[in-house]
Amino acid sequence: MPITFTTKSYADITMLNDAGEAMLEMMDFGNPIPGAIIAKDVHQALTNLQKNLANESDNEELDKENDGEQPPVPLNTRAMPLLELLKSAIDNANDISWR
Repeated sequence: MPITFTTKSYADITMLNDAGEAMLEMMDFGNPIPGAIIAKDVHQALTNLQKNLANESDNEELDKENDGEQPPVPLNTRAMPLLELLKSAIDNANDISWR
């Protein structure tokens, strides 16, 4: 089942379970579904996600060099809409939730 991320200041973002759960884990705020992060903690969630995506990007580059197959869409690319949602939530002091 897909995961939909919501905040008042940005359009809803829907991700397939595997990508959505990976994003929740990378934000380091647990992954219960449904869940939420209050406005004062959204900045930390964004920082955690960016840090973990950078680490993931390094691993994807190594995998790409070692594998001749067409790679899946990188998590960095899949995360772009969620990153924008988090930035908007920070700018507008909004909570985020997911279901």
